[in-house]
Amino acid sequence: MTDFAGKGNRKPQLDIPIGIIDLDPLNPRIVSYTNGRKDLSQLDLISVLYEYFDTQTVAMSLVANGYFDEEPIIIVPSSLPEGFSFEKFDNPDELANELKKFIVKGSIRFTAIEGNRRVSTIKLLLDKGLRDKVGVEKSYPATDNEYILEDIRTIPCIIYSKREDVSTYLGVRHIAGLLKWEAFAKAAYINETIENEIQKGSDDNDAVKIVQEIVGDRSDSIKKQYVAYKLFLEARDDLDFDVAPLINNFSLITVLYNSPGIREYMGVDSYSKINLKERIVESNKLEHFENVLTWIFGNSKKGERPVLTDSRNITNMLSYVVNNESARNYLIKYKDLEGAFEHTNGEKEFLSKNLSKAARTIQTSLQFAYKYKGDQDLQKQVQDLEELLIALKSNLS
Repeated sequence: MTDFAGKGNRKPQLDIPIGIIDLDPLNPRIVSYTNGRKDLSQLDLISVLYEYFDTQTVAMSLVANGYFDEEPIIIVPSSLPEGFSFEKFDNPDELANELKKFIVKGSIRFTAIEGNRRVSTIKLLLDKGLRDKVGVEKSYPATDNEYILEDIRTIPCIIYSKREDVSTYLGVRHIAGLLKWEAFAKAAYINETIENEIQKGSDDNDAVKIVQEIVGDRSDSIKKQYVAYKLFLEARDDLDFDVAPLINNFSLITVLYNSPGIREYMGVDSYSKINLKERIVESNKLEHFENVLTWIFGNSKKGERPVLTDSRNITNMLSYVVNNESARNYLIKYKDLEGAFEHTNGEKEFLSKNLSKAARTIQTSLQFAYKYKGDQDLQKQVQDLEELLIALKSNLS
């Protein structure tokens, strides 16, 4: 094998002005909170990082200590002078010197692939107007120390030629390594990496194997997370559905897909048969897909609350309910998963269980009835029960 992720010389490292480093809308962790949108402005991204990633803590460290040069970020050029190529340089120092010229001329910009939280924090520390726009001027850490401000205006950066070159590093660091991403961020990374390999001409299964090699995972988890992310995208793009709960509880998408009963209801294939280049849920099954997601996650867009109170019941109950017409209709009408599950054993068993419950309840009530002899309210309730029993007996006769 002649090609491998770490092949080649060290990458050039330079101190880069923060003003020419942009945040990355495709960063897997940020995607977790932007629903996968790629059209967000830099201000939008800074706001997301402030709201969800506690940049204030980073800011306090920077205000007190400045920037630790031992922790460079990773960037790629987002614009390069025409005709310039990293491949023309065998020596990274010569490449670094050439890049310095473009920086001085103002003819190059970069995107932060690793280190978005730090970049966002520094931008806020250096720009009062930006803090005003985000709405944090009064609460965000700040400093008048010119030595600190000068120190963070340029930060150490390792420069890769393109995003794809960083992909392997990110996979090893955040999926197989110690600084692991949350479930949705992992799936977003896996989706982007597999899609890139497919666009290069790889077979879908070969693309999965490439990611498995990157992160050192020989199990089916990579394929499962890829399928789960595709389901998320179809929910986001094809349904009138609030996908925020899917992001926050992303592992449940894998749980529902693992259920043969739910797969049958949604009309999708198992992992071993699925074609990754095609849709997961066909258009004629989108209503069923939305039903399943609503029962599990709820849908605030339609004022629907989830019927699930325990994720284990995706497998234990919901997987049986969805393919039983009587049970499914009960669930749709009453939003009662346990009641719907009882219908899966047939209406006779359902009736028998309810009668048994009623009998046990009455037996328990007998223990206290003697204390309330003559109570007219309770006598009225017993009379109502008698009438119901007469009607029930009549229907069974």
